[in-house]
Amino acid sequence: MDEQGRVTPQSSAEEQLKTVIEEAIRRQEAQVEEHVQMFGAEHAETLAMRSELAYSYWHSGRVEEAIEVEQDVLAISERTLGAEAPATLRARANLAASFWAAGRHDEAIRIEEAVLEATERVLGPDHEHTLTARSNLSFSYASAGRTGDAIKVLQQVLADRLRVLGRDAEDTLEARSNLASSLWKADRQDEAIALEEEIASESARIHGEEHTETLTARRDLASSYRQAGRSEQARAVQEALVVDLERLLGPDHPATRGARRILEDS
Repeated sequence: MDEQGRVTPQSSAEEQLKTVIEEAIRRQEAQVEEHVQMFGAEHAETLAMRSELAYSYWHSGRVEEAIEVEQDVLAISERTLGAEAPATLRARANLAASFWAAGRHDEAIRIEEAVLEATERVLGPDHEHTLTARSNLSFSYASAGRTGDAIKVLQQVLADRLRVLGRDAEDTLEARSNLASSLWKADRQDEAIALEEEIASESARIHGEEHTETLTARRDLASSYRQAGRSEQARAVQEALVVDLERLLGPDHPATRGARRILEDS
């Protein structure tokens, strides 16, 4: 609604979306109840549907309800499948995500640490679930301000992705970027910039010089040079970036104008 209390198109659309989501959740709740009646609360399909319902709760902001369902699913999975079954580990990871969303960060991190340890032991260090678990933990450490812990885990994440996925994988480039970000937070500028130089170079090799990812990497590298006081390198990268943006997007594109202003101010 606007200041006069009138319904605006945006508020109307938001209300319609909210209604659609609530109706979808009610259908999910009914389907879960049907499965409980037909197959029992401990059936694999019932547990899977309850996990999906918990995700819907979480996605719609009903985090406490998501936690309640996920705790029950986890307890049943531990009892019927075992504490280290893949489905149980997934249920534990889902609960950690909901704890994080609820602001229960310490609890979430403890669970993620346990999930990583068990997943690596059960499935091996190169399994996709192990790679995901380690990446999730690094994100949580970084978000919680535990930068030193985040860097240690991110270094392992990058090593794993280089070994398992190869240097050309998007996930590998993302791991480099995440590690560079944490190194900056730890005031390890030279190491961060070295990684950003690799990112720009690898992105150009994989995607091409004119790809959006490459242009973004070059913009970020120029910014890092400036912050580190390496003005000549920053200006050289920024000048080349402006030339390419003018050619690709035109001189009046917002991205081009923004890059040109940065160059003029440097």
